[in-house]
Amino acid sequence: MPPEPRTLTQYWDTYKPYRGAGEQPAPEVGRFEWTQYPGHGPGAELLGHPLRALDLGPAEGREAVFLARQGVATTGVDLSAAQVDRAGRWWKGTPGLKFVHAEAGDYLASNTTPFDAVYSVWGAVWFTDPELLFPLVAQNLTPGGIFAFSQAEPSPGAYGPQPITASGSKAGKAN
Repeated sequence: MPPEPRTLTQYWDTYKPYRGAGEQPAPEVGRFEWTQYPGHGPGAELLGHPLRALDLGPAEGREAVFLARQGVATTGVDLSAAQVDRAGRWWKGTPGLKFVHAEAGDYLASNTTPFDAVYSVWGAVWFTDPELLFPLVAQNLTPGGIFAFSQAEPSPGAYGPQPITASGSKAGKAN
């Protein structure tokens, strides 16, 4: 049995491990989903009509792929090298799509071309201090650009970045 994840990166590197035989198949991409419940809530229309989009914490890359298939140049930035590697293998050759291994704040601080939409589906917004992340997102949006995200509700009485758990143990806290 592998050791329990101790850091945020280790958690995401081991998140949702594949337990089947052979190479894990790519997930189906049929709709842009904001929740874990298929068909629940709005879809990509929430983002308007972006030409360029940034996915903060794409994991498997389903939403990024959905947008790229609609003609949106989409970049997915993920803290987990394992997630970026897997998404890159699955979606290699998808026009207008790229995945980058980086911490969201670091990527945003070094980006030089603004995005029309920045979004996060249970991704970096959940684990990053909003006082640090949100100004960086604002600096990376075109005028009139959209920032949208979905995440779990906060722990009762907690403010700011939330601790995460893996198998019931504390896996780390975002900085």
